[in-house]
Amino acid sequence: MWNGLLLSLLLSVSMGFSFKGVTSGLSEHVEEVRGNAVRATVATSVGLTALGLVFSYQGLWLGVAAVLLGIGLSFVVARLVSQTVSLVISTVALCFYLQLGGPLVSTV
Repeated sequence: MWNGLLLSLLLSVSMGFSFKGVTSGLSEHVEEVRGNAVRATVATSVGLTALGLVFSYQGLWLGVAAVLLGIGLSFVVARLVSQTVSLVISTVALCFYLQLGGPLVSTV
């Protein structure tokens, strides 16, 4: 049980910290968007990967809880952490998830 909660928490952190980078690509300032294109692309990839993994391996209820926690976390993170630091934390959380309980490959 604790393993599933820890994995969901890691995915919540990954989603929450990547949300700021995802929304930076949707801002109205074209010059800022051009400078942040790579960061927004990586943040979108990390966030969507975490979103897909939370529902495919954790189940519906832990998935919904993880998404809600990630959304709440993103509001706090947007005010406290820069986009670069946020992206690094998001990527590290996703890597920890993949190391601890990522998809298992079975040989038949």
